[in-house]
Amino acid sequence: MAYSFDGDFTVATSRDDVYALLSQTQKFAPLLPSYRSHAVNPDGSSDVEVKVGVGKIRGTGKVNLVLTESEEPVRARYEGKGKVMGGAFNIMASFELEDAGQGKTRVKWHGDLTMYGKLVSLAGGLVKPMAERDINQMIEALQAELGGAEVPVEKPSVEPRRGLFARLLAWLKGLFGGSGK
Repeated sequence: MAYSFDGDFTVATSRDDVYALLSQTQKFAPLLPSYRSHAVNPDGSSDVEVKVGVGKIRGTGKVNLVLTESEEPVRARYEGKGKVMGGAFNIMASFELEDAGQGKTRVKWHGDLTMYGKLVSLAGGLVKPMAERDINQMIEALQAELGGAEVPVEKPSVEPRRGLFARLLAWLKGLFGGSGK
């Protein structure tokens, strides 16, 4: 299954400082919401481990990330291949940085995720909402690390709890990261 995600945000930080964070996995990997560890390899790539969970199924995902495009302080692009719970995935993440005036930077980001194997067959439609939740948490962590956001990340909507069915639905959305979109 293939998924694409994109968005943008503005922070009160210079493009140089934003680029310095986004172009080094040892600086941004610990900001991942389910981060476990990372190691920089002699070839310049990085191995990153994250916790993965779908319902009661839990495991560790490992991805080898390579900075494939880098233009300081304008853009950075990563490509990676990984394994997670009996499956495999390819990932691409890119960042375009624009001067927003008065020391601020607008960050436009885009990501592609293609998954294969058991996790996709087990989780099916739950993968995209979980990925969206993790991406939103990552963006919030980046904004906090970069000195706060000028434009807040849209929060998932939560329906009011009215009856047993509504409470169950809200619980499932929280458990599986439903975004209400």
